[in-house]
Amino acid sequence: MKCMKKREPIPEIATAVRRWMPNASDEELKEATINLRRYLAVVYRIFLRLEAEGKLPEPRDNYLEDGTVEVNINKNV
Repeated sequence: MKCMKKREPIPEIATAVRRWMPNASDEELKEATINLRRYLAVVYRIFLRLEAEGKLPEPRDNYLEDGTVEVNINKNV
């Protein structure tokens, strides 16, 4: 049986937003977090649609067995 970790509650203000907007009020940070989450949800839906339709480009990087990534910067797009 697979043991699952207990999930942490999702913070009201994203850590990244707090870093990007250090002088913002809590209300502004909450609004920015909501907007960021909405944007990411749209991007994820686009990704899922492209994946389902087989329209995603082939990966350009090589994922190696040791968990590292070999980046091919000279490869033609």
